[in-house]
Amino acid sequence: MVRLERLGIATAAVATEPFIDEALEQARILGMPAYRMVFVEHPVQLLSSAELQTLADGAFAEIVARLTAPGAER
Repeated sequence: MVRLERLGIATAAVATEPFIDEALEQARILGMPAYRMVFVEHPVQLLSSAELQTLADGAFAEIVARLTAPGAER
C-alpha cells in the first residue's frame, strides 16, 4: 500500500474499527502520517454474504473518494 501510494497510485485500505489506533500508528511509522484507511464495523467474520455486501455498499462511497482524491496521502 505504501509503495503504491509513493508511486502515485491511489489505495483504499479497509479494516474494521477496532484497528483504528494500529492503522494510524502503522501509517506514521511508514512515513505517511496523513494516510487514513476506510473503517467498517466489527466483527465481519460472522456476517452472511448479504450482510457483507451491505457493509461493502456502505463503504463504497468512501473508498471511491479515497481512490479519486488528489494528492499522495488521501
